[in-house]
Amino acid sequence: MRMKFGTFHLMERPFSKSEPQVIAEHLDQMRLADELGFDAVWLTEHHFSSVPYVPDVLGEYGISASPFALACAVSQITRRVRIGTAVKVLALEHPLRTAEDAALADLLSLGRLEFGVGFGYRKYEFEGLGIPIEEKNERFKEALEVIIGAWTNEEFSYAGRFYQIPRLSLIPKPYQRPHPPVWIASRLGTKEIIEFTVKNRYQLLSAWAPPSELRATHDMFQAAMAEQGKANIPFDLPCIRHVFVGETDQVAQQDGEAAVEYYMKSTALFRPIGAHERGQMIFGSPDTCATKIEQLHRAAGVNYILCWMNFGGMPQERVSRSMRLFAHQVLPRFR
Repeated sequence: MRMKFGTFHLMERPFSKSEPQVIAEHLDQMRLADELGFDAVWLTEHHFSSVPYVPDVLGEYGISASPFALACAVSQITRRVRIGTAVKVLALEHPLRTAEDAALADLLSLGRLEFGVGFGYRKYEFEGLGIPIEEKNERFKEALEVIIGAWTNEEFSYAGRFYQIPRLSLIPKPYQRPHPPVWIASRLGTKEIIEFTVKNRYQLLSAWAPPSELRATHDMFQAAMAEQGKANIPFDLPCIRHVFVGETDQVAQQDGEAAVEYYMKSTALFRPIGAHERGQMIFGSPDTCATKIEQLHRAAGVNYILCWMNFGGMPQERVSRSMRLFAHQVLPRFR
């Protein structure tokens, strides 16, 4: 069984850690992911403090406000690993700025950028930037048209509802031609999004979802590929899972328990979580984690896991130890 594995970096900041410390720790983990043989690192985007909305959580949900600035930094400390955004929220920024920043990250990494984009869901982020959240779907579609158009044409202009762009030439252009791989984020994998993704030859970036929803997404994507004459073309079906590996099941549960509780409290307000998510976390000894990955693959068709290995303010040494155990004793079983 061949599977891909990336690391996922929300960059939570418990108040016990400073912002520079959090950034330095994640950069060290991304460097380690490159050395250990992970396929990719995936970066996030969130804006403004989450404290007013979860006042009983002693920390910020995420401090990565500029994923492409971070991608540029990562490009200089890694050699091989792909660098993805999970995700850039297109509606929150003028698409030409997004196109420029992503192109620079792709150039600095010599073509390692994975352009993951999404619609966004946190109302206070839209309010802070003066964007009506009700417009996010239409803004997303226009923004993606602008970005792809500016990347792939020497001269480009656009007339839409939200963006009017006179004739211009975007520089720099991305390193990858015609452009970096595009991933469309969808937690539920709706038919509309899947058909849009397949039609445009993009890839689907599933977030957290239970196996039944992931299987439905897999089957719909497979059917859409067949309808467009691409039945025999393999595709990646990724999902996010919390991953923590210990020498034994008991050690993993004991060392990871506090981090899980922190995460559950910090996230509950923003999307539905509960026991169903807790039960899908990939926790345990190397053997247990490998078994859970095999079960997820069989049940859902998932062949790419974005491993959320630093969560809930977990100490750096625990994250590094877990990453090494995963890379040395779990990952080789899927190569």
